Order: sequence, then structure tokens, then C-alpha cells
Amino acid sequence: MQTKHTSRISKTLSWTGLGLLATGLVACGGGGGGASSTGTLKLAMTDAPACGYDHVYVTVNKIRVNQSATADGSEPTGWSELSIPAQRIDLLSLTNGVLQELGSLPLPAGTYQQVRLVLADNPANPSGANPLANALVLSGTTDEIALSTPSGQQSGYKLQARFDVLGGQVADMVLDFDACRSIVKAGASGRYNLKPVVSVIQ
Repeated sequence: MQTKHTSRISKTLSWTGLGLLATGLVACGGGGGGASSTGTLKLAMTDAPACGYDHVYVTVNKIRVNQSATADGSEPTGWSELSIPAQRIDLLSLTNGVLQELGSLPLPAGTYQQVRLVLADNPANPSGANPLANALVLSGTTDEIALSTPSGQQSGYKLQARFDVLGGQVADMVLDFDACRSIVKAGASGRYNLKPVVSVIQ
């Protein structure tokens, strides 16, 4: 089944990215036969137009899910993880319903109440061959500015989501980042912090 997501654009929200969130979950018919105790979570990412940026790059390492809404990201138990090959994603290229597929994760059937997004680290000495993992480019400029991602690499960013995975079926989830609200300028320091605002939409 193919998921279609239509971005909603408003004058006050012209940059929705990473979004790391207006996200979608749709249960789709899986295989046939008898009942199964395992289903599949299929993940993708999208965005909407931006305000003040030409590019916003993020690199997602893992997506973690848990049936507990209160589980701490540092706890080793209760988590299922989808590891994602390193790929720098320009959120601003994911507009008008364009999706970036992230992968699929087999899960025990049940209700899940937490998703965490784990980002890659920025390299200490970025170069053309080894660019910043998480960065932005201000409109009308070409220089990449590193995005500070506190807790993004350790426990991961916690996304509020509640969805069901049914045995023998596929649940499609789209992570829609709101970049205008996710990027925060740190005063006059010239630095920018990433505090993802992401929606999970059915």
C-alpha cells in the first residue's frame, strides 16, 4: 500500500521540517492465512515549506518505539529499534507530499505509545567529503551552520504517538517535521538548536 501525505501550508507556518512532526499511521491489510502475533511498522518522513532557510539537513541513525508512554530513553529494555543507514536528508526537499522512506520494523502486535528519533553526531572536522550531519543554510546564503541537537544522540527525541500494530498487517507512519517551530536561534551567538516539533497523523 502506498501512503499519500498532503502538506498543509499557511502564512504563519511556512517552514515545516523534521519535522522530525505531523505524522501518519494507517493500518493496511497484510498477508492472508491465520492470525499472526507479529505486524510491521513502516516509517517515512515529510515536511512543508520553510521560513528563512534554503536547506535543513538531518541525519537519522535510529527510530525506537516502546509500548510504554513513560519509558526513559536510556532504559535498555522494552525498546524495538530500526537502524537506518547513514543518509543526510534535506527536509526542505520533502514538500508537497514527497516522502523519504526510512524503513520497516517487525513488531509484536500491540499498542505502542512512544517513538524516539535518534540523530547522528556532527563530525568534529566537517569537510566536503564528511559534511555536517545536522545543519541549516539561511536563505540567500551558501554556508552550512551546525545544528545543536541536545539529547538527540543519546536518549533521542521523544515523539508523542499512539498507534496499534495488528498481527499480519502493516502500520504506516509518516514523521512530519515543523521546522519553523523546531529550530531555535540561541540569542546573538549565531548558533541554532534543534528542538523537533513532530506530529504523528493517522
